[in-house]
Amino acid sequence: MDRFSWLFRLALGAALLVSPALAQTSQTSQTSQTAQQATPAQSKTMMTGETLTVQLFNVTPTTAVTLAFQGLRFTGPVRPKPGSEAAVAGVTFQGSTLVFSPPQRSVPVGQFSTVAFSVPIQVVGQISGTATVHKPVVVTLATPLGFVSTQDGPFTIPAGPSVVPAATPGNP
Repeated sequence: MDRFSWLFRLALGAALLVSPALAQTSQTSQTSQTAQQATPAQSKTMMTGETLTVQLFNVTPTTAVTLAFQGLRFTGPVRPKPGSEAAVAGVTFQGSTLVFSPPQRSVPVGQFSTVAFSVPIQVVGQISGTATVHKPVVVTLATPLGFVSTQDGPFTIPAGPSVVPAATPGNP
């Protein structure tokens, strides 16, 4: 019996080492299948993967901005532009609404700052919406389709190609 006990121990050890890897592979494949099933069927309307670039000018510690969109869906996390990393932590999403309020100490007191970030979107129609912004804050929204600047009220991003403003980050 002692001759085969080492073989039994070896097989048991190998099974214990391999089973967590198999369990993780199984979970990963189940998660992938669940994610694919949870992904909504794409509409027959215009649906493209794009990036929305947002610039907020004249931001103070008490700034509050709400951008309620139509014609797009947010598809990923916020990507801060250089220098805006701390303030971008104040961006939240509520459905197709983007809300910004800078966290404490992310914007200098007594000064105006610029906060810039981008967020992946899926365009599902004409991009429009309403901005609730208190002056002197100015909001610039840009996609590859066009751009718009507003201080408050309704906005529409043009559906056709347009000249990108000089103030858009990443454009020379």
